[in-house]
Amino acid sequence: MSGRRRPLAWHLGLLLGIAVLAVLLVVGVVVNRVLSSSFRTVVTGQQEQRLDDAAVTLGDRWDRPARLQALVRRVATNLGGQLTVTAADGTTVGSFGRPAGGDVATYETPISVDGAIVGTLSAELPATATDRGFLPLFNATLVIAGLISLALIVAASTLIADRLTRPLRDVAGAARRLERGESGARATGGGDAESAGLAHAFNAMADRLERSEMLRRRAASDLAHDLATPTTLLESQLQAMVDGVIPTDRATLDAARATAQSLGGLVADLGDLAEAEAAELHVRPTAVPVEPAIGAAVRALEALARDRGVAISVAASRVVAWVDPGHVARALQNVIANAVVHSPTGSTVAVTASGDDRAVTIRVADVGPGIDPADLPHVFERFYRADTARTMAAELEPHDATRGAGHGLGLTIARELLSASGGTIEVAATGPAGTTFRIMLPAAGPARPAGRTPDPADPAVRR
Repeated sequence: MSGRRRPLAWHLGLLLGIAVLAVLLVVGVVVNRVLSSSFRTVVTGQQEQRLDDAAVTLGDRWDRPARLQALVRRVATNLGGQLTVTAADGTTVGSFGRPAGGDVATYETPISVDGAIVGTLSAELPATATDRGFLPLFNATLVIAGLISLALIVAASTLIADRLTRPLRDVAGAARRLERGESGARATGGGDAESAGLAHAFNAMADRLERSEMLRRRAASDLAHDLATPTTLLESQLQAMVDGVIPTDRATLDAARATAQSLGGLVADLGDLAEAEAAELHVRPTAVPVEPAIGAAVRALEALARDRGVAISVAASRVVAWVDPGHVARALQNVIANAVVHSPTGSTVAVTASGDDRAVTIRVADVGPGIDPADLPHVFERFYRADTARTMAAELEPHDATRGAGHGLGLTIARELLSASGGTIEVAATGPAGTTFRIMLPAAGPARPAGRTPDPADPAVRR
């Protein structure tokens, strides 16, 4: 499609050329009218003066008809029109010259002898006689100058437009290279703020696309590994039972069930992520007391905390949030489970809540190894798992309540669910002493009645 379109520089040059032609046309018409009117005024005065002078001379020669007629003939020839001398009684003394064509200017001046009017000198002269040579020359000069100016302006505008659009072509070229698979394609932009901003925006988009592609490939690899390991283990266990290598008793069946549960947990996580991303379409906010909601999430994680040897402490004021109860319950479970999984044995995960009539703040703090600064901007990205001790600890998750913590989905799901209710989540602090996540929720305010406490057994909470 782009091959059939002319470049922007050509369009700008053509546009400026048309503008120059229009300006020259308007200037030519206006100048011609002004000059023509001015010339007519000047010519009228000159002709009247010459006729007045001729009338005075005719008065002096009134009694000599031959010399009178010679004078009138000469004046008529010089003025290029027709002159008529009429006596006082109305008789025509003589008419000389040829009738003027086109626009005609008519003049009359009396002929006097010793103060008495003896006749009248009438003239019919061409109105544009004297501008007949100047205006065509002026118009020809204007046309030539206009054509030269047009050529120079079009050439200059084309060069300037080509220079101005060079950054656009650079961005377009980088986009085509990116489309062909060159993930490192970047634009340089130009010296002006607009093209530099465009190049910066394109490069930011390209960086994000490159990172998304990297995460997609990494996620595909991780998912293949996460799916292959329990699938292979389950298949081996079942095959061993079929072959009679191991007995088909309760212990081996429980092990096979646990493997199948791990596999099902990953599949459920993917479903949870899809539902979380669509949570905004199904959100039903109500007034939810925060302290009971945190308590319900902690009770749902008791088995995980016991298995990990981690305690969970809760300190919450009586604040009420305006959120979807199912969304906030699942989000709290994911964030607290993430803190439990990343905490060493014997430590305590602290959950605190405070707020006012405008906002509710929930903090979840662990004493784990912290998050590497390079991984910090990506902790909420789907399938992102840093190659640190936090990830290796998450890989050991033994309980269904932490689904998503080891697959790089738990915090992503929490973010989407909280965002659907108008809330946010961020890393407030991290380091060797541990990590603190801060959750901000809209407050219900005194005018909104409190709703029910989320029950972890509720299907809306577990979805």
